[in-house]
Amino acid sequence: MGAGALAICQSKAAVRLKEDMKKIVAVPLNEQKDFTYQKLFGVSLQELERQGLTENGIPGIVWNIVEYLTQHGLTQEGLFRVNGNVKVVEQLRLKFESGVPVELGRDGDVCSAASLLKLFLRELPDSLITSSLQPRFIQLFHDGRNDVQESSLRDLIKELPDTHYCLLKYLCQFLTKVAKHHVQNRMNVHNLATVFGPNCFHVPPGLEGMKEQDLCNKIMAKILENYNTLFEVEYTENDHLRCENLARLIIVKVSNLVFNFQYCYNFGQKILFNSFL
Repeated sequence: MGAGALAICQSKAAVRLKEDMKKIVAVPLNEQKDFTYQKLFGVSLQELERQGLTENGIPGIVWNIVEYLTQHGLTQEGLFRVNGNVKVVEQLRLKFESGVPVELGRDGDVCSAASLLKLFLRELPDSLITSSLQPRFIQLFHDGRNDVQESSLRDLIKELPDTHYCLLKYLCQFLTKVAKHHVQNRMNVHNLATVFGPNCFHVPPGLEGMKEQDLCNKIMAKILENYNTLFEVEYTENDHLRCENLARLIIVKVSNLVFNFQYCYNFGQKILFNSFL
């Protein structure tokens, strides 16, 4: 990037920062309490819950990002694989933590939002798959067996703290939606597991850590592949389709019943009328 282009980018960033500061100043003093700094990254899920920054175990910032990506990013090629601009990601992080209203479509883009989600998971003090349970997950897959019992994996997932379980379930539900658009976004289950394995499992550096990470990625793929059974999701899309078909069948039967009733009523009226003649 040339000196002129860099100066323009810096100028735009300065203007955007001034605009954000104007918004804060323009707010009445009795409402400015909403714009107080609150650390969101590098904070435990339990602490976020204690501070009232979660809803049903899902941190508000994660919910905002996932909702935005669901609406605007499911079909984007390389979703989560292509990183967002580092400065934009950092600006989004600061805005969220400063309490400034954030519009991801205006203040960032799909790639920066995706990178922000990965950053949030990566900076959790204890990984989404907690450090205390991670060795047991690894042991379950350590022998390279493909016949790992889903029931054993499901029982292990249930041992996660509630906040970790809820976020893992929410994240996997979203990632299975992403995988359904793999033809467009080129991100199938295994590609997503390769990206999110390092963000959901924290492994030590070095060669042994690399081997462990490879195993963690396989565990992540297994979880995504078996999302419905592992999280005991009773109401799937297939159920939804079955319910829709059942509803149509009921409507047709009710319509036929009404028609037959009307026919019988008219026929009875005709016989009654003829009897008086």
